[in-house]
Amino acid sequence: MAHFVAKADQKHEPWCTWNNNKKTGVYGRLAKIINENKRIGIASAVPKSVWDKTPECIRQHYGWEHYTFAVRMCMMRIADWREQSRLRLPIRYIFDWEMAITQKRKEISRIFDVISKPGHEMLGQLFGVEAHGFSFDKKEIVWPLQSADILAWQMRCHMEKIWPLGHDDISLCHDGFKQLRINQEMDLGFFNEDQIEKFVKRNTEWEEQAGHPLPVWYPKPN
Repeated sequence: MAHFVAKADQKHEPWCTWNNNKKTGVYGRLAKIINENKRIGIASAVPKSVWDKTPECIRQHYGWEHYTFAVRMCMMRIADWREQSRLRLPIRYIFDWEMAITQKRKEISRIFDVISKPGHEMLGQLFGVEAHGFSFDKKEIVWPLQSADILAWQMRCHMEKIWPLGHDDISLCHDGFKQLRINQEMDLGFFNEDQIEKFVKRNTEWEEQAGHPLPVWYPKPN
């Protein structure tokens, strides 16, 4: 998506040779395909600079990467959607390609390793996760990943617009984003500093009620 919308002088072929009318037409057809074939659109956006300032005890549980936190928030919404829709069949989770050595892949893999362990069947059912039920693949091979890439790009751009406001405003959506949002089943979350502070407070209150700290899923990286 980033190459698709880039200026022509960046030489991302073949899109650098397309005029705006062609790009608009192709994008419109893609949006129609996505809307007609999806069950629901779920996404979460949090600025890296905000998450990096979050207390270490929170990041040790939810992930040092802001990407990991966003994935976990999306998974909570998936769990809610599965419950409301009374879905019981498993889901195949597919992530964009990451080298095995990256922190992002290690953290995401950790989530699914924990959920799919013997004895965690209730968690597995909640999220629709089975053993080996996730993978990292390339968009050139697994084409549906490109629809997620389009939504991710739109979320990032929209977050930049609404950040100064502190709340979502659908009227500020790019026309391409409106095609994916308006009259569509979407569950989108945007985290600003105030919302992260409230999130931290809720977790602190949970620790006090439980009488112990949040489990450490992710020791601090070297």
